Amino acid sequence: MSGGTEKPQVEMLDAPPPISAELRAKILSDPNVEKLAKELGQDLETYVNTIGYYINNPDVEPALLQASDEDIRKTIGIEPPTFEAITAVLKAANDAFMAGPEAPSAFVNQAKPAMEIPKEGGQEPVKAGPADPKLMDAIKKGRLPSKG
Repeated sequence: MSGGTEKPQVEMLDAPPPISAELRAKILSDPNVEKLAKELGQDLETYVNTIGYYINNPDVEPALLQASDEDIRKTIGIEPPTFEAITAVLKAANDAFMAGPEAPSAFVNQAKPAMEIPKEGGQEPVKAGPADPKLMDAIKKGRLPSKG
């Protein structure tokens, strides 16, 4: 054995093993579990046991299942992504992960700061303008002014 950390071996199970009654009750207390099992085409017992298996074995990673392009078209009804498209998504996810949480977002314009606030004064105080008589009357009456 090498000196590094060993990952647990992936178990290949035909079906998940049964779970305790307490864990089963806890999982079934979520109102979405039955709906999700139905949408995934699994019987409820298998779905609940699968969830319980991964709760009981947090170090086990789900097995990667492969499906043919034809099965994907037939089962899901979408065109399978190309190798290049999958590679691009994985590369973008890896780049974002490697950049870390401190990295600037692509949604922020880096050329222009959102707002600069001076540390010491330098700004004129905001001065109130003339009050709108209709607005003041509406505030006094406790209702909004009607339009028009």
